Amino acid sequence: MEQQFFGEWLSPRGAFLILPPLYLVYWLFVFVYRITLHPLAKFPGPKLAGATFWYEFYYDVWPIRYQYMWKIEELHQKYGPIVRINPIHLHIHDPEFLDPIYGSGRQKRNLDPWFSIASESGVMGESTLQTVDHQKHRMRKNALTRFFSKGAVRQLEGLIMDKVDRLLDRMANMHRTGKSVVNISHAAAALSMDVISSYSLGGDMGCLAREEWAGRWSDTFRGLGTLRPIGRQFRTLFILSMGIEPWFVRWFSPTAAEVAERAKYPMKSIQAHIKAYEKDNKALTNTRTIFMEILDSDLPPQEKSASRLSTEAFLLLGAGTDPLTRNISVIMYYVLADQAILERVHAELKSVISSPGASVTLAELEALPFFSACITEGLRITNAVSTRIPRVAPEQVLQYKQWTIPKGTPVMQSLYLVHMNPEIFPEPRKFNPQRWLDNDSLKSRYLMAFGRGTRQCLGINLAYAEMFLSIARLLSRFDMELFDVVKERDIDVTGDCFNGVTHDDSPGVQVRILEDRLVNSM
Repeated sequence: MEQQFFGEWLSPRGAFLILPPLYLVYWLFVFVYRITLHPLAKFPGPKLAGATFWYEFYYDVWPIRYQYMWKIEELHQKYGPIVRINPIHLHIHDPEFLDPIYGSGRQKRNLDPWFSIASESGVMGESTLQTVDHQKHRMRKNALTRFFSKGAVRQLEGLIMDKVDRLLDRMANMHRTGKSVVNISHAAAALSMDVISSYSLGGDMGCLAREEWAGRWSDTFRGLGTLRPIGRQFRTLFILSMGIEPWFVRWFSPTAAEVAERAKYPMKSIQAHIKAYEKDNKALTNTRTIFMEILDSDLPPQEKSASRLSTEAFLLLGAGTDPLTRNISVIMYYVLADQAILERVHAELKSVISSPGASVTLAELEALPFFSACITEGLRITNAVSTRIPRVAPEQVLQYKQWTIPKGTPVMQSLYLVHMNPEIFPEPRKFNPQRWLDNDSLKSRYLMAFGRGTRQCLGINLAYAEMFLSIARLLSRFDMELFDVVKERDIDVTGDCFNGVTHDDSPGVQVRILEDRLVNSM
């Protein structure tokens, strides 16, 4: 009888009947544990958020998209400066606690693999940007640091200026042939893509010469951003979609297919680098590239594989293009939208650019106080990277006020919420460069556009150089006006997909060229 009883329950029919209830009981225990016995159970926050990731899913994926950051802001208003926002994350809204979270010097800070969709066996985890472990990240970062130092970027001014000249020449030709409306967002993407691809791969992508500029690449990087909230919730599915054939992925997600296909693009260039390096153990060309530098570094052989370097290249292209595109186009918008600001910028630029076609150095532009303040204010208000940035202190217990945070806990602040904090930046939605001239300490203490701490963005110096040189030359060369720009649609951040995104139907920032000053000065 007993044997018959167990035989029935072990049969396919019995398993079908018993497994669902067992599954529900298991998750019931998980939920109860998370809100009662979990190390984070004592922290303020909604019980539902502490019990399940579906709370975040509701505000970030479906039925609401990319809005959890603003929900987190509401939670802080209700629960205070520290909130448990999901089963494993603590979010702090206190700009005075940035440094303890993001670390400095020898303090170890790991990435949170759940948030970063990073995996040592996944497509992203082999890049420096997505490396979880502190020591491995430091090793990979050290191989790149020399190429992104201030000195290296100074030597790169000629390359950047060459790309800027190509941009100006194309815009001048468009104006001359009656096509005076230029999509600055697309043009800035083309400029950024050609600069970073030249520097990293030894040859540009030719985006500045294409009719659509860098349109498809821009769509790809935006698409990657929109996949992040979904990828965090369905991590395995995301990693699989990056590893299988794009034609198959396109059947259920065209966006994921486009990202997967584009992610493979750098492989040919990387393989050429490796082949040339192995042939003569030196340079592919007379110009050293980032990946020649990696191949020539003392990194272990597995760090120089084609697959890892191809992943590194794809992430470098994205990081060096998408946020910078937003920064350049939004800064151009705010300067052109305010006549008083535009006149003040022009007055400063004329002091170092003697004529519309004259050359100017990065150092000369950086010495202009109001123009520099416009760049800084643009970085703040653009929020090109808007998201919360988790860090894990694997060996350190953090103390925030009366709250003791266990080591190994992902703790974070949101860049957007820091930049739009009215206690630090009065009237945060107003473009006000003067605020940076009135308070020198704001930039070092609260500007988070390039992150903070031991994992601050490697490309900060290159990004500044591109912004200063391109915006200055554009404003000096052309008299422009905004064309069909709706601030709420094209400028304001309406969604958080790691990068701050605008409305889906935004065409970007467009301008109409009224005059080519170089032509009229001849």
